Amino acid sequence: MSKVKVSYNPFKLETSVWIEGELVRENSVLNVGSKRLQEWVEHLPNYLYEECNENEFDLDFVGTKMDLEDVEEVVEKAKAEGITIHLTHIPVRELDHMEQRIEEIFQELIEGPIDELKTEDLKASFQQALNDEFEITVVATMSAGKSTLINALLQEKIMPSSQEACTATISRIKDTDAATFTAIPYPTYGEPFEAIEGVTLEQMNELNNDENISMIELHGDIPFTDTKETSLVLIDTPGPNNSRDENHLKMTYKNLSESSKTLVLYILNATQLGVNDDSKLLDAVAESMKVGGKQSKDRYLFVVNKLDQFRKGEDNVEMSLAKVRKYLANRGIEDPHLFPATALPALDIRQILKNPDEVDEELEDEIGPIIRKLNRNEELHLEKYAALTPSVRRKIEAELEAIPDKSIYNMESALIHTGIPGIEHMIKLYVDKYARTAKVKNVVDTFQQKLDSSLAFEKMKEAISQQTDKHAKIQLQIEALTEKIQYGTESKEFKAKIEAIDPVGAIRDAGKKLLSEQGEQIANHLAGKQSTKLEMEEAEEFAEELLKMAQENFTNLHVRIEQIIEKQLNRAAYDLLNGYREKVTKLMDGMEITGLDFQPYELIQGELEFNQHSIQQVVIKESVKVGEEMYKNPEREGLLGFFKFYEPKLLVRDVYEERQFIDGQSLTDLILMDVKISTRKSINLICDEAAQTTHQIKSAYNQKFDEVDRVLVNKLQELNQFTENASNIESLLEQSRQNLMWLETMETKINSIIELEPVHIEEEQSIDYTTI
Repeated sequence: MSKVKVSYNPFKLETSVWIEGELVRENSVLNVGSKRLQEWVEHLPNYLYEECNENEFDLDFVGTKMDLEDVEEVVEKAKAEGITIHLTHIPVRELDHMEQRIEEIFQELIEGPIDELKTEDLKASFQQALNDEFEITVVATMSAGKSTLINALLQEKIMPSSQEACTATISRIKDTDAATFTAIPYPTYGEPFEAIEGVTLEQMNELNNDENISMIELHGDIPFTDTKETSLVLIDTPGPNNSRDENHLKMTYKNLSESSKTLVLYILNATQLGVNDDSKLLDAVAESMKVGGKQSKDRYLFVVNKLDQFRKGEDNVEMSLAKVRKYLANRGIEDPHLFPATALPALDIRQILKNPDEVDEELEDEIGPIIRKLNRNEELHLEKYAALTPSVRRKIEAELEAIPDKSIYNMESALIHTGIPGIEHMIKLYVDKYARTAKVKNVVDTFQQKLDSSLAFEKMKEAISQQTDKHAKIQLQIEALTEKIQYGTESKEFKAKIEAIDPVGAIRDAGKKLLSEQGEQIANHLAGKQSTKLEMEEAEEFAEELLKMAQENFTNLHVRIEQIIEKQLNRAAYDLLNGYREKVTKLMDGMEITGLDFQPYELIQGELEFNQHSIQQVVIKESVKVGEEMYKNPEREGLLGFFKFYEPKLLVRDVYEERQFIDGQSLTDLILMDVKISTRKSINLICDEAAQTTHQIKSAYNQKFDEVDRVLVNKLQELNQFTENASNIESLLEQSRQNLMWLETMETKINSIIELEPVHIEEEQSIDYTTI
């Protein structure tokens, strides 16, 4: 049995592995580089087996409790593969301690002797990094109870949730810890409308039904999280069948894509699984989950709602969840994190607990039997089936144990059995594991960038002051460099390179490829229809179905082109600016350059032009057999007919009427022609918009270069003071040395924030997980 030690720092993304006290080789599979633990930890048992050629290990894990749980999960699964790992946790300081240190150090920075660390820019950068929003996108099939679940999380009826009031707008619900909600409605274009303070459910219904409103921003309390830890945002998106405009669907696909880091609550209706057309959304989820390892998988929580509607003896929760797994597996989603839930009872219980004096008798009468059912029927203790981590499961069990009243009428225990509190704990865990660690790293990076610049500048002052015999030469160099900067010699080379950046060709090529895929999908859908005569109603339904498919494809096209623009333009230009900074740094270290902040760039999505009106172009009128009717045989009429007994009394004849139908081949030709015309226009519009955006960004970069030039000139002038007046140099140098000492002390403090600091043994004992 080999002795293994793994140390993982989630803030610096550093992993170190020792086997029998020695670091693993550089070419070892256990040398995982700067990957996040969740990207490779699933392979840890096999990596150890491959490295040591044995199947039993004594593993010490040095890291946070959140990351420990991922290691625990892997250790448990390894048993099935015949690999035994005896796991011991060596605890370290956790997030709360680091966030406290950040606040303290920031206060020291702005109260220190360095003026450029007291600027409003630094304060703004610090607040930006500290208050960075973390988004949770809520997606659902029709009638899955999405709005009800959001209301249950908010502990308030604020989102329209009736059958008639399907979500038609995007709602961004931002946690502010305020007592009431404020709604800010936004039109598709233009400035927001007047804010509505203390917005009610009735007012939200009106906003949802207003076709002039595209998005509603809500500010209020999300009770299960604290704004001091994370600025959480819930995004309630319309379903694919109910989006008021194409930007709604675009946001959904964008947040589902692999480039997004948002947490996704995907809500499924346990009673109508697979009834609704959610295949496109699930395909996008499947593609996203293939990239990024465990983190990509962790960010999808599949909530199986309405499980309280099952009857004991008739329905089985475990079998229902098995059906969900099979349903998702058929869409390419393997081993999903499932969370069974019943959102409506959770909302009702929370309404009663929150405002017991305001609850009407009808609600109490309705919820009473459900509370008894949830408490009495252990099969409906939904938290048992949820994909909870060990720590969350322990919290849930502790909460149940802490309830003194164990009767079947207890609302608090019934609330836990709805599954909603477990989902909230898992959301919070994900936020802590990924969002808060990233926030700490971003804040430290913000400090370090400013500090590094100031340190380099003070060191350069001292270096210049000590070379008294070279002051005349240094003055000439500074003068020459200043002249080059002011006349743009250095900047012009890089500006020319930026001007040469042209993403339009790549965008056009990508668009053609995506549109070719779209054409294949439509052709496959049309297969067999070319030689079919479709009745008018059937043809309209068929064309409407194709319209929806094409619109979804265009939405994906838009999202993917945005990603291409970011890659082809933003990243290339950012690299060029870094190159410029590196070139300047070689000439003079310590030049302060404000960091760039890129925002997503919206493109215009072309509108498809084929619709029901276009179908009229190929309407054909022809007599079509629509049925049969009985009529008297004229051969049996009259006196002579009476004797024609060999003729039947009744005959069958075909009945004809003029009925409209669509020729399948004509419809196929029309649709393909309109798609080609529409997509060609769309690509041209996209490329035109990309060209305009390119021009705007190039202008912004040029401004940034001008800013860099001004900063550099000012720095050079200040450095020149250390060469001009010998009598004044000593006092300047003394101040610079004091600044340098202070900066080096602060650098040590800042670097220590994100170092793994072991907890002293008396504070928290190492935990042995051998029995897991």
